[in-house]
Amino acid sequence: MKRFLIIFCLFASSLFAFEHLTIDNFEEKIKGKKVIVDFYASWCPPCKIISKNLDTYSNKKPNDVVIYKVDIDDQRDLVNKFGVVSIPTLVYAKDGEVLKLIVGVQSVDEIKNTVNSYLLK
Repeated sequence: MKRFLIIFCLFASSLFAFEHLTIDNFEEKIKGKKVIVDFYASWCPPCKIISKNLDTYSNKKPNDVVIYKVDIDDQRDLVNKFGVVSIPTLVYAKDGEVLKLIVGVQSVDEIKNTVNSYLLK
């Protein structure tokens, strides 16, 4: 039981490690930046895996890349705006323009490669 609680706390804390976006602050937060936006749900096991991978990547990422999260249960307007139909979904955007949208779990290396290919060129 103790092991379960420790693992749960680690997963739960990773869901809140990044700033959450809303329909009200979305445009302001991504404008003029290189961003990864993680569309997730707290009840989604693959979302917890990608959240952990984003935590790991955030320790190595370039300083000018910002990671945000969008809870699909709370932000239906953003889900509809981006056409998110499956989770987890990562949106890679630069200067407010979406460059790549990837559905499914990505490894740390895959996240890094996508950032290098789309956000850092």
